[in-house]
Formats: sequence, structure tokens, C-alpha cells
Amino acid sequence: MFVRKLVEKAAKKHAGNSINGLRAEDLNPHIAFHYGIPSGSSSMAYDSIQQILAIATNDGRIKLFGRENTQALLQSDEAVPSKFLQFLENQGILLNVNTNNNIEVWDVDVQQLCHIYMFNEEITSFSIIQRSLYMYVGTCIGDISILKLEQRERRLLRMQYRIPFTESYGNVIESGDQIPVAHILPQPMAETRRVLIVFRDGLLSLWGIQESKTLFSGGSMALSSNYESRAVMSACWTCTFGSKVAIGYSNGDLFLWAIPVISEKHGTMLNKKEIHAAPNIPLLKLNLGYKMDKIPITSLRWVVSDGKASHLYINGFSESGNSSFQVIILNDNSESRTIKLALPLTEPCLGMEIISSYNDGNKQKKDSLVLLLKSGHLCLYSDSEIENSLLKCQSKSTPSLPNHTIVKLPYYESRITAAKLYGGFLSSSGPTEEDNLFLANKFSHFLSADKRENLVHVSTRFEGFAKTKRLYITGHMDGAINFWDASFPVLLLMLTIKPQQSEEGNASSNSSVTALHFDFSSQILICGDQSGLVRIISFKKEQLSSDNMFSFLQAKLGANYIIQTIKLKGTILSLGVNTESKHLAVGTDKGYVYVFDIKGASILYQKQFPTQIYTGTISLQFENCNHNGYVKNVLLVATEDSSVIAVEADTGNDLSSNGIHTKKPSRCLLMQILDISPDGVCTAHLPELNQEKFDKDKTMNQSLILLCSEKAVRLYSLNHAVQGIKKLHCKKKLSGHCCFTSVISSHSSEIGLALLFASGKLEIRSLPDLTLLKEMTVRGFINSAMKSYPNSNGAICCSSEGELLMANGDQEMIFFSILMQKAVNRILESVSKVYKRGVIMQQESFPNLTAHKEKKNKGIFSMVVKGSKSKYNEETVPEVSCSNSIEDLSNIFSTANFESTDEIMNTSAKNEEIDELDINDIDIDDTNDKPKGLNFPALNKQNLGKKLQEIRGILKPKSEEKLNATKEKNEDEKAPGTVDQIKKKYGYSTGTELSVPAIAKDRLKDNSRKLQDTGARSSEMQDTARSFSSMAKELLRVSQK
Repeated sequence: MFVRKLVEKAAKKHAGNSINGLRAEDLNPHIAFHYGIPSGSSSMAYDSIQQILAIATNDGRIKLFGRENTQALLQSDEAVPSKFLQFLENQGILLNVNTNNNIEVWDVDVQQLCHIYMFNEEITSFSIIQRSLYMYVGTCIGDISILKLEQRERRLLRMQYRIPFTESYGNVIESGDQIPVAHILPQPMAETRRVLIVFRDGLLSLWGIQESKTLFSGGSMALSSNYESRAVMSACWTCTFGSKVAIGYSNGDLFLWAIPVISEKHGTMLNKKEIHAAPNIPLLKLNLGYKMDKIPITSLRWVVSDGKASHLYINGFSESGNSSFQVIILNDNSESRTIKLALPLTEPCLGMEIISSYNDGNKQKKDSLVLLLKSGHLCLYSDSEIENSLLKCQSKSTPSLPNHTIVKLPYYESRITAAKLYGGFLSSSGPTEEDNLFLANKFSHFLSADKRENLVHVSTRFEGFAKTKRLYITGHMDGAINFWDASFPVLLLMLTIKPQQSEEGNASSNSSVTALHFDFSSQILICGDQSGLVRIISFKKEQLSSDNMFSFLQAKLGANYIIQTIKLKGTILSLGVNTESKHLAVGTDKGYVYVFDIKGASILYQKQFPTQIYTGTISLQFENCNHNGYVKNVLLVATEDSSVIAVEADTGNDLSSNGIHTKKPSRCLLMQILDISPDGVCTAHLPELNQEKFDKDKTMNQSLILLCSEKAVRLYSLNHAVQGIKKLHCKKKLSGHCCFTSVISSHSSEIGLALLFASGKLEIRSLPDLTLLKEMTVRGFINSAMKSYPNSNGAICCSSEGELLMANGDQEMIFFSILMQKAVNRILESVSKVYKRGVIMQQESFPNLTAHKEKKNKGIFSMVVKGSKSKYNEETVPEVSCSNSIEDLSNIFSTANFESTDEIMNTSAKNEEIDELDINDIDIDDTNDKPKGLNFPALNKQNLGKKLQEIRGILKPKSEEKLNATKEKNEDEKAPGTVDQIKKKYGYSTGTELSVPAIAKDRLKDNSRKLQDTGARSSEMQDTARSFSSMAKELLRVSQK
């Protein structure tokens, strides 16, 4: 009864915002730092100037990798996959199009989401006009919209200019179906003037931005004899100035199509000879085996290589699991035979990018091919090695496959299987100058194709331990144990202890580490592995002036510890140490508990505890408690089925005939002892906390057993549990499958309970009343990391100060902070700064396209175009001022070139109000309206006026002759029955018309006649407009000369 009142008193104080308990204001759960490749990665983008690689996931996260090992994680409000991801290069802007057809604008510099543009239609393609603020958005109905980024407000605006499907597709579709836009490719060297539109059915349309019409159409093979249904899956340019494009199809076909390069001066095609064949016949068909294996070609990437071995990367995979990744030499100097090389990937590839080397110390530029695999791993190849292999194939010598590197966490060579995180609660000191300097050579190069740069060198990783605030201990699959300085967002390796043959002299010493326990008072590390081997590592104490609790590690590496080993049966699951008696308790997966004397490594006793379903022993704790009026040293054993049993610590004798068992057994996760003082303050027995101030007047405290399982949290009376009495004081059923629990404590010793669920939900509850304080979701949480060995894919641990570290295999590590703390990671800002201001675009960032000239065809293209000379003069690659082009583009996109859908509907509604169309209302000679088109302010108005008068003098007599002939014809038809026509106009029947159907029939004939006349006049007006446009262009050419 007394304990129940204490619990109720503590709960009331907490509800009243008492200072004795953890409050919601003390919590700030958030991801402090993310290191590695996020799980669920699906697409990539690269800023070649800033050298930033972005990786989007299926749950709305975007990971950024910058220079000098900088990394940052962006998290969208919508946890949905990404469809398109692109940078505005060197602008600090990243655009993400998700599956909800919302376009997110991310500021990479401040790492914030600035704007979300909600698009009404389904977005099927997205392309940015680089070195500008404009972008194309293609939809499922074939239309293309243009958006502009407002730099100051970081918002997207929709421009008046648009490319409707009815104008860009060209051919009239009888069925009326609209074809989605698959790809939008601005033409190289003419990005601001022309864009290639690739439709899903394969049609290619070269759109003139200034002309606002289709300049070239091709790619359709529907009329060919061997036509088969195919859909476009991928596309890329294979020429530096946009004369060739590669298209990959769903059936495995890979075609190269010729695209005209139009001269701005003469309006003619400069590569007419190259495309003298029909536009619907491909320039080249590449047979690489994709079609035979029915593998769709999902992505293409062409890499320029100084004209020697420019190559095309080809990626394909199908839903059935078949995949292929090849690279071929593709340039005009290629031989007649196809030079190809297959890269042996073990799984399908989701995306690829070409990135530059992150090592700024190396003056020589290194490009790497980054492949995003289906499992989420990154595979790196050296682009130069691939090129050398292709050149060897070209010389008919046997090439060696290029080396590749799978990107992994640079935290030792083996995966983490067990981990512990300890915080010191030392007096915080401000960051020093050394803390603020983030040196790249202190850390491993995460994205590097060179395996040597990914290795961790212990002797040069860290030189001292005086500033260590948090200690991270990891056990690995190969049996190694590492000590890390977790004060930094990127872990620094301090010490490595590898298993040696002297430990039992057999292979069992290389088994995975499954349990860790570090005792601060005795400075002893105990670890157990899967084979049942227990290692007791005793560190030698050093007399040092530093009061840091990790200072004992400052002895010379290899000479500061002694190892003792004990071999048991079964996998080690739990460890417990009695610091007073120097006893060690070890629990296995078979239900056995062994108690040893640490000094002599001799066994005192062993005992097996029967369980209902699960057989393992999860937790072991030594505790002094009151038993029948006497203080006894007991050993509390928590089994895997959530049962609690108490035995004498020295002998192992049972203190009761029966322990505490739950009605519905569930897997146990945590057992912890709590103390409640008379004034309601709840504290926990945490090993890294200084418990001296809580040991005073301990006889007045009441102790509780906190037992957490996958389905519920329970609090039992410790004194009753020792006697075998089930005295439940508090219980909370959990909504979900809990995977991990830990007790956390603030600096003022207020404690709480953190619970992590399989769904990623994180709950923070108060103790001892278990009130929910805060709840959030941790994206990217992988449940497989929480499974018991051997199904575990990672490890999770939590320090007493509320810092979580979640390691997901060898891919990623999440640093999560729960409590409201400042400056937890001293150099977090430096390591997260991926965007560098003031970076100037270097010349090597973009190939010197103006100097690149194609030579005479001697390779594979000459097989298709025999006798053609693709020799270009300086007009092939016209020099255009970028700033002037952007200004012209701004003027063009700000003007509506076609009526919008709403305007068309309004116009149609107005036309319905007009009863009849009077042909006399059409005046072909009307010159009041300004002609639509381009303005030429630089021309001489007098000369232009004279030229226009001459054109009008030539065209007007012909128009008047046709118009007079039409009027005479109408007068002849109206003369015989003028009265009848008047009657018809006012709805009266004539003598020959006795019924309403007859009247309707005559009216229909009249309307048909009027429409024919209108069509004839519109044709005349169209011819006049074309003649005027041709003359205007000629005048413009003459004036420019």
C-alpha cells in the first residue's frame, strides 16, 4: 500500500509539471545527423559544379553528399517516393517531383523546403534548362508547361508560354488519344532555342521556341513493315551539338536517330546530308542482346572522352528480374563493329550518375560512375578504367574487367552486430578552434572508387581521448571490438581489439559479437559471441591528470589491456556485473545462467531457468533488496518470455518457489530497476551515472522493476517479486510491435522511457506513471536491425542522456537526439555544409563544345549513310551569348503563344451566342490588328513599309479577283428567289416548302455554302501570312548584313 501511494504521488506531481519528473518541454526528438546511404534509395541527381550528389528515397527523404565528406539529410513533409530529381546547377536549388505530382523546391544552402508547387496533371517528364531558371514539365496528356523559379522568394511560377499536344505532336490522331511526354531534351548548343520532345509512342518532335512550332518530326515507325509495339523508356543525346539522340525502348530496341541542326542565320539544316534518309528510319540500330532477352532499356548516359572513346552506358532490367548493364564506344571515329563491355552487376541498377572525385587535394580530375542498385547499395567504377578496357577491346586484346567498389560505412571491414553508447555527463566546455576545423584527411573518403581511400587506419585516426564526451563500443561479425569517439557526427576510431588465435586457438573466436557490457568502476569490458566465447578485457589504470572517465584508454595501443576467455555452450545474450563482489553473470539462448569470479575467471555456479515459449535469458542484474527483514544480494533474471526470477547472488539458490510470469507471454526487451524516494523522485540504476547521491538514505526508497516487452510495459514491486509475489503497480499496453526500449535521463536526473516500434514510431513516456509525453516517426527505420541474431542486420543503442545510434547493416547510421540539448555534436554545422558559396564554374566542368568538330565518317555511322560527309564549318556550332539568350527566353516565355484551355472554352461559349456567321463581316484587307509574331525594332521602318506595300500590291489584286468571283456566284444564286430567301430568313415557308424539315434542310445548305466561302478566305489569309513571314525573314537577314 505504501509503494502504491508513492507511485500515485509521483504521478500527480508529474501531471502538475513537477520538477521531479521528465516533462514534454525537456524533449526535442529529431535526427541530429545521418551518415551513409539511406535505405529505400530510388533515384539520384548530381550538381557537376558544386559536386553535390543527391539520393532520393521512397519515403520522402533526400540525402546530399558534398565535398570534403560533407553530408546532409533533407526530409519532406510527404513520405512518398520521388519521380524526378534535378539540380539548378550552382544555384543551391534542388527540385524534387514526387508521385503526388507536387514539385518541391529545396534550398540546399540552408537545407529547407521553400515551396511546393502542386501540379494538376500527372507529370511524366521533367527537364531543366541549365544556366537558367526555367524548366519544362511534360504531362500524361502530351502537353508541356514552362515554370520559372523566382530567386528571391524561392517559388515556382507558371509562364504564359506552353507547348500543347495538338501543336507538338504534328500528326492528327483519328482515335483522339493523347500520348504522354516521355522525355524533354533541350538541344545542346541551342538550349534556349530548341527542345526535342520524345513521346511515349516513339515520336520525336523538335520544337522551335521562338517559332512556336514543330521544326522537325520523326521517329515514328508505325508505317514500317516490321513494326511492333514499343514504348520509349530512356533517351539521351549522343552528340555535343545535338545531331544524334539515342532512344531505348520497352522491347529492348536501341536506336540512334538523326536530329537536324538548324542554322540561326539561314534557317537551314546544317546536317542535311546526314539525315538525307527518311525521318522515320533510324540512323543506327544497335543489337546488344537486350531485345533477345526481353529486357527494357531503362536509362542511358553518354560520356564525352576527347573524341577517342566516347562511350554510351546502357542500363536495362525487367520486372521478372533479368538485368544487363553494358557500355559501348559510340562516336564517329568508331569502327564498323560494335565495341562493347558488359559490367557484371549482381542485381538490377535503378540509376546512374557520373561524378567527379571528392578529393580536392588531387589536382588530376577523376570521374567515377555511380550505380544505384536495387538493394540500395552504391557501386562505384572508375570511368577511366572503363575507357581503357574499351580501348583494349577495340585493339582486339583481352581486357580485364574494371574494378568496382561497393560503398559501405567506413566503420571497420565487418558489419556491426552489437553496440553500446555511453555518455559521461561531464562539465560541458565550449568548442575550441580545433573542434571547429573540419579536416578532410581526418575522415575516410566515403564516395571513392579507390578502395584504399575507404580503409580506416587506427594509428592515424585519433591522437587523444581528453575531449571524448561519448564512447561508442561496437562488436562485429568477425569478432572484433572497436572503440569510437562519438563526440563527432563522423565517428573516430580510437582502439581496435581483434580476436586472436590464442583465444582457444580455434575459429570460434571469429564468431559474431552478440553481447557487450562495460563497467566504469572496474574499467572492464566483457563481450560474448555466438559461439559461447566470453572475453574479459581488463584495462590498465593510468595515473593521469585528466578527470575524464575515458582517460584510462590513453595508454599505448596494444599494451593497455589484458584479455581472459571463458568458453560456454550456446549464444551469449546477456551480461551482468556486481561491482562489489566482482562477480560476472552470463546468460545464454538455452536458458542457462553462469556466475563467475572475474579475478580468477572461475565458475561459481550455473543454473537453467525453464520458460514457457522462449528459452533465452535477456537481462541479468545484481541488486540489494529486503527479503524477510534482511538485506540480501540477489540476482534478477529476466527471461525471453517476460518472466522475472530472483536467486541468491552468491549461491544461486531460489528465493521463492515460483517467479513472476505474464498471462500472455511476449518477447522481453528490457529490465531496469527504479527507485522512488519519499518525495516522489524517480531514479534509475544506470551504469554510467554517478549513483552516490542516490545511495544516501536508500533504505527509505522503494524499488520497482521496469519490465518492457514487445506488447506491454509493466512495473512490479521489487520486494514482492523477490518473494515470488506478483504485485503489479502499473501497466501500459502498447499499440504496435515494439522493437527497442531504453531508459533516458536528463542532466538534472529526470528520467523517462523511450520506445521504438517496428513502424518507425518513437514514443517518449514518463516514469513511473508511463504518461505519453511526445510521439514522432523515424523515417528509414529498418526493423531487420532489431531482430535477434542471426537475422539481425544492424544494431541500435541508446545512451542514458537520450542519444540513439541506429546502424543499419553496412549502409547507414542515424544519430538521433531525444532531449533538448545544444551543441551535442561540436562540428555538426561544418560536416553538414554541402553547398559552398562562391564556386566559379570552371572551364573543365563543361566540354569545349565550340572547338569540337566532327570529322569525316569512317565508323559505324558510315554504314548507314554511305558517301555522306559530316564535315561542319564554324556555323555548325554557332556562338551565342548566354545572357542575351536568357533575356530573349524570358520575353518569349512571358507571352502566351497559344490560347489556354480556359480561354478556348470562354471563346466557344461566346461563339454559341451568335446565331449565324455573316460572311460580309470578314475583311481580308483589315490592317488595324497588329500581326502576331516577332518584332524587329532594329529594321528601318520606311524601308520595311515600302516592302510591305509592294507585297500588298502583289497579293491584293489576286485576292480581289477571287472575292469578286465569289460575290458574283452568290448573287447569281440569290437572284431567282429573292422573296423566298427573305421568307427563309424570318422562318416563313415558301410555296415549295410545306414542312419544317424542308426549312431545316435549306438552312443547312446555306450554312454549308457560307462555311466553304469562309474556308476559302481563310486559306487565302494563311497564304498571305506565309508570304509575309518569308519576306520578313529575308528583310531581317538583309538588315543584319
